[in-house]
Amino acid sequence: MLDRYQRNSHFLQQVNPTLKLASLLMVIFFMVMVFDPLTPLILLMITIAGVSILGGISLRFLLMILLPFSVFAFSFIWINVVFPDERGETILFTIGGLAVAKENLMVGLSLGLRSLVFASWSLLFVLTTEPTKLMLSLIQHCKLPPRFGYGMMAAYRFLPLFRQELKQVRAAHRIRGLGEAWGLGARLTETKRYMIPLMASAIRKAERVAIAMESKGFDGSRDRSFYYVVPWTRNDAAYAVGLGVLYGGLVLLRAQSGG
Repeated sequence: MLDRYQRNSHFLQQVNPTLKLASLLMVIFFMVMVFDPLTPLILLMITIAGVSILGGISLRFLLMILLPFSVFAFSFIWINVVFPDERGETILFTIGGLAVAKENLMVGLSLGLRSLVFASWSLLFVLTTEPTKLMLSLIQHCKLPPRFGYGMMAAYRFLPLFRQELKQVRAAHRIRGLGEAWGLGARLTETKRYMIPLMASAIRKAERVAIAMESKGFDGSRDRSFYYVVPWTRNDAAYAVGLGVLYGGLVLLRAQSGG
């Protein structure tokens, strides 16, 4: 499913990965300096709507992924409300004899919503960006050394193969009567049995890829041509303008609210 979302032809999938990565870092930097709960709440709602509409991501799927992060965000609220460093003056209600102050609640909401903003923008990047396209963009536009970029692409391509090989090793062990392991000790022993053939296979694959790349003249030089070029397009300009409008609106909102 992740691969299907990444290869969609929606707007966010067509934006240059380097620009999306830069926007993610910019949002993180901006939110670090935000201490009111209203700004991250608005940004979170806009982000979820944008990922769903502009990225073609199912809203239900997106909310399900955000659910574990919501539990993490609630922990910020709970800690700041129940165990604050300094109790606020405006008491709203009590929980088991513990006074809940408005100031502590606002701080907890701010931290919790900020964590959800970080999670939502990370999902925007992950769900709409092909890893191969990201590496090529970083190599072509950010001067990432090709030896690192192509090495990471090759490692990413190995992951589905390792998953399939693990299934084959497990099936082979069942045929030989080993069966499923029960208990921590048996699990560790089973893991060791799996690691040896998987490591041997990984070494063989890495050696073959290295020989293949060397035979095709790959020497890690930056002065090289590319079969697939990640260009800058009108979608990138529209994304940058939209991001600028969003950033300016949030700054204006904070100025008017005194945040």
